[in-house]
Amino acid sequence: MRIRRIRTRMALLLVAVLGMAGLSAAPAATAADEPVEVHGLKGEYYTQSAPGAFDFHELKATGFDTNLDFDNLEPRLAFATGQSDDVNVRWTGRIVPEKTGATTFSIIGDNGFRLWVDGQLAIDHWVDDWDREQTSQPVELTAGRAYDIKVEYFEHFGGSNLHLRWTPPGGTKTAVPQSALRLPDGYAYDGAIATTVERDGRTLRLDFAQALAAPPAGLSDHLEAVIGGAKWPLSTAKLDPADPKSLLVRLKEPVVGNKTGTARGTADLRYDGKGGLSGTSGNVVNTFWSSGSNHSTYQLRTKWADDVGPLRPQLVLV
Repeated sequence: MRIRRIRTRMALLLVAVLGMAGLSAAPAATAADEPVEVHGLKGEYYTQSAPGAFDFHELKATGFDTNLDFDNLEPRLAFATGQSDDVNVRWTGRIVPEKTGATTFSIIGDNGFRLWVDGQLAIDHWVDDWDREQTSQPVELTAGRAYDIKVEYFEHFGGSNLHLRWTPPGGTKTAVPQSALRLPDGYAYDGAIATTVERDGRTLRLDFAQALAAPPAGLSDHLEAVIGGAKWPLSTAKLDPADPKSLLVRLKEPVVGNKTGTARGTADLRYDGKGGLSGTSGNVVNTFWSSGSNHSTYQLRTKWADDVGPLRPQLVLV
């Protein structure tokens, strides 16, 4: 009992001393306060000087791309430059392999492309054709080390797609994942690092690397969304109650997806930097452009949907 009293008095004395010195115990940092490393590439979107010039004539937009695995670039090119033909893109950043050894890279796309790794030209296919995969010679990489990477691409006319893949030592060929990519040195990006249509089909989630302050009223007036190639009407925006690094934007109309939430197409969102969005530290969020996947499971249904089955493909009215 006496020992317990002594401990209590010592604790009170310590609190008093700290108070007299003007000191206080700092609150422990929460997971929400810790900065998030941004994974992805810087994308610069240009128009060409003339049809078929394939040059980087006029920079129209700079965006953040999570990776280079695009089934359909048409909506993205149009969103960035105002046109989907005669457009060039340059992606820059760093790539960090998980394994040490010889790694091969491959690209397939519509139309031409080039790849540099660690300053060395690895793939050069600046050719106006489509869907002809090109593979590099093996490149020796060290696990955990960041290497400069640059991809250049041009779209002439018609369809457009681009897929950057790698085969790590002892592995199989897969799309280069977002986790292996980093932004280039000197590129300060404070915008959304992911833009995702939620499973309900009625919410657009924007994830950031910093905790956000409560968004001002009217923030949605400064946001523009294109989902699956169509401009989408937006409603209100609010913080996710469970994650202060996420902004939830309500959609006025639901986005159609599929049962598994793996529908094709991307959600592109642009912020004009004038809506008063900021971090909890007071940092103003500047103009940004981000994109992501459609995870909607919302599907169009008629009032007869439950009456139609595999053995009754249609209703017969008598």
